[in-house]
Formats: sequence, C-alpha cells, structure tokens
Amino acid sequence: MQSEIREISPVLVEVTVEVPWDRIQKDLNDTYREIGKTARVRGFRPGKVPKNVLKQVYGRQAAAQVTGTLVEQGLMHAVQEHELHIVAQPEMEEAPELEKGKPLTFKAKVEVRPKIDEVTTDGLEAWQKPIDIPNEDIDAEVEGLRNQHAEIQVPDPMRPAQEGDLITIDYTVTVDGEPKEDLGAEGRQVEINDEHLLPALKEGLLGMQPDDEKTVDVEFEDEHPNPDLQGKTARFTIKAKQLHEKLLPELDDEFAKDCGDYETLLELRLKIREGLESGAKQRSDAELKDQLIDSLIEHNDIPVPPSMVQQQQQMMMYEMAQFMQMAGQQGAPGADFFSGIEERAQRRVQAGILLGSLARQEGIEVTEADLDAKFQEIAEQTGKHVAKVRADYQEAQRDALESQLLEEKVMALLTERAKINEGERPEPEAKATLSEDEGEE
Repeated sequence: MQSEIREISPVLVEVTVEVPWDRIQKDLNDTYREIGKTARVRGFRPGKVPKNVLKQVYGRQAAAQVTGTLVEQGLMHAVQEHELHIVAQPEMEEAPELEKGKPLTFKAKVEVRPKIDEVTTDGLEAWQKPIDIPNEDIDAEVEGLRNQHAEIQVPDPMRPAQEGDLITIDYTVTVDGEPKEDLGAEGRQVEINDEHLLPALKEGLLGMQPDDEKTVDVEFEDEHPNPDLQGKTARFTIKAKQLHEKLLPELDDEFAKDCGDYETLLELRLKIREGLESGAKQRSDAELKDQLIDSLIEHNDIPVPPSMVQQQQQMMMYEMAQFMQMAGQQGAPGADFFSGIEERAQRRVQAGILLGSLARQEGIEVTEADLDAKFQEIAEQTGKHVAKVRADYQEAQRDALESQLLEEKVMALLTERAKINEGERPEPEAKATLSEDEGEE
C-alpha cells in the first residue's frame, strides 16, 4: 500500500491511499475461498462450488467485503505511516469501487490534533486575593445553626405573623382573571425570612393570623422563566391556616455543645472560621487555575478540531443533566447554560491539548509513588484500609485519578512559572476601535 497526505488546515488533512491490484486479487481469492466453504448453490455440494460460479453468485458480496477491509486497512496504514493523531472517524466523499487489473485508490478527510512544536510559559500572569473571612460571615453561620436548633411552637397568646415565623397557608392564583390551578397550593408552610420568598408575598404575609384571608398582587418581570407569568401581574388569594414561631437558643457554651463536639462557643466559632477559610481557599485556587489556563491559551493560540469541540459540548450537556438529576431538577437547562457553550467547550479542548503537550514537553508523568501517596491520602480521609482503596481504583477510575494527578503537577508548574499578583484581577481593557473619520484616508 502507498499513502500520502495533504494538509488542508492545521486540524484537517486529506489522506490518499493506493492499493495495488496484486494485493486486491489476493484478498479476493482468499474471500472466495472462505465463501466457498459454506456456500450453498443448487446442483453443487457445499465446498465443491466452482470459482467461476461463486463469482457469478457472490461477486458483489465479495467485492464489497474486500473493498471495506482494504479501505479500513489502508487508512490504518496511512495513520501509522504519517503518525497522524486522529480525533474523529475519516470522511470519504464517495465509496471506491474495484476495477479488474487496476489499483484501488481512495481519498478521505481526517480531523487531527494540531501539531505543537513548543508550549510557551513565558509571560503567564494571574491574580489572587488574600483570604479574609469577616466576622459577619461567621455570625451568619452561627445564626444558621441557631435556626437549625430552634424550638418550634404556636405563639401563646396568638399574635400577628412577624419576620422569622413559619406560616402555613392555602392559596390560589389568577392571572388576568384566569385561574392557574397548577400555581396554587394547600397546606404550604412558608418561612417569612426565606430569601427565595417573593418580596410582595412576604409583605402580604406579615401581620396575618390563622383564619385571616388576604389578596396580594405580584408583578413578574418580562424575563420570568414561566411564560404564563412573563410581564404579568398575578393575584394571590391567601388564607392563613397555622402560625408557628421559632425560639432560638442562647448563644453560649451549652449551645456549642449541642452543635457537636465543642466545649465552648469560641471553639465552635474557630471551627466555623476554619471551614470558611478552607472553602474560600478552594474557590481561590480554582479561580487561579482558570486564570492560568486563560493566560496559557492567550500565549499559545492553537486551532482545535471541530469534532472535539462538539464532543466536549455533548459532555458538558451530559454533566449538566447529571447535576440537575442529582439536584432533583426536571426539564432542560436554562438559556444561560447554552449561551456561549461552544466557546466554553473550545476553551476546554484547547486547555486539554496544551496541558497534555506541556506535560510531554517537560517530561511530567505520574509515578507509582504518586499513586501510592494519593491512595494513602484517600484512605486517611475515608477511614478505609489503603489496600481497599487501591482495589477500588481499577481501570477507568485509576485512569481518571492519573489524569487528575497529572493535571495537578502541570498546574503546579504553571503556578511556579507565572507571575502571581496579589489582589483583584483587573477588568480587560476595551479594544480601541477606529472612528469613521480615523478609518478614512
């Protein structure tokens, strides 16, 4: 077989393959021989059908089978000979046909990974803010714990509803005078401090007592996700059924003991601070990683195969569907998710290609010692024996862990080489544009 390639773009090549007639003839003879072992033709015993008869009966089948095999083998030969890193199935404009005594020639277009001579890490820059947890954030966490440990009771004597109360209501909804049964509810308990509660409804619920009835008009924005409510005013007819109040525990050492293995309120607050700082550190590191990848892409602008971008988009949609399912959400992702999804997918593909190329360029790899250390870390976190952890990570899971560790090593290299500034990342400068006068000559 002979093959040659022609570069159409950095991510698309045209492969031309030529198979000589002697190879075609040999494969045809072998195919007829295999067909003849089981062929059933009237007047001949199995295995005794003459070759010329086999050609008459099975000629099209044999030709199609040999052509398909030679195309597959020819493309494989070309890929290996020219060291092509293909990322999608080859596309042929037309299927080749066998002609007696002539070589089989065919062409196919193949998407490939771009060739990267060198990944530069010069000039990388990112910003990272110092981690500072204000006391107000700790106070908010403590207040949340107080609400979780609050006692719920009916006010005695009964009084109007106020902020922090739990009120149980029945309500119906009409829009433009038309009842909307799917929007109403019975026996719905509402916390008047709930941040998700519509402000107009909160205002209407304040001051109500059991058996009170009230109508509340709520105006919805034009961009509301429910088409029936976009730009409309809905009238809620509410009847209060029950009212409960929360008795919050005192902020003292006894409260801290009720919240867990803490001896004092100070110890609880310190543990909360530690958790908030840990979360802030994770978010800060993730933001720094995104900035470093952005900077790496900016300094190494590479083309990406369209098929890889499409595959990445499908993966992102699958991940979102999985997330929504775990969160108990139904329906399709919102418009915000699909806005710019192609650009985000392209960035992911560019990042993956560049990080992999940089790892090979710098000789970065994951060793057995790296895996053993990670298995030991996981064992300590989960309380499992390290042998059980190692047994849990087989094949696909082990590959995923190796990829994670490799990425961590490459990101550590980028962090070491980049200029990390302290503070907020500045907004990108607006690109200067020529005015009409400046554009004229």
